[in-house]
Amino acid sequence: MYRSVPDTPHEVWALLQAFMDAHSTKEKLRERVGQVVGTGRGKVRVLMQLDEQSLTLGDIAQALQVDRPYATVLVNQLEEIGLVERTPDPGDRRRKIVALTAAGREAMREATNVLTTPPPELAALDRADLRRLGAVLAKLVPASKEQPPRHSPAAGGTGRTP
Repeated sequence: MYRSVPDTPHEVWALLQAFMDAHSTKEKLRERVGQVVGTGRGKVRVLMQLDEQSLTLGDIAQALQVDRPYATVLVNQLEEIGLVERTPDPGDRRRKIVALTAAGREAMREATNVLTTPPPELAALDRADLRRLGAVLAKLVPASKEQPPRHSPAAGGTGRTP
């Protein structure tokens, strides 16, 4: 625990990293979703992409910024465990559309819950502290990288993560 408020970029960065490391979602995802999905975030990222709409393998590869063979491997693994299904594209029978199954939607709900639940220490801050912290973080995140807060159920969003 810091006894004084850090006032150099290096100290603040170290503190921010320590906070993020202490509250990493990796273990929670592994505990809650890992039994179904397995290890690695790639498959969870595919589920997140499919949460709002069905996509082709090419669309998935592009969204994840991976090559098509790797996207195919991830989808194959998810299909084997019953979380996604492929159907022919009605507009082009050579292409397949990938969609979540009911089990995939449930896994996605669990993953979303893990990824959108703030750590208890953050949730315990009063509104004034949250606004100050939010204002500082907003200065640090370039506008092009900002994620809209629509994924927060508490903020009235859908609880979905892209």
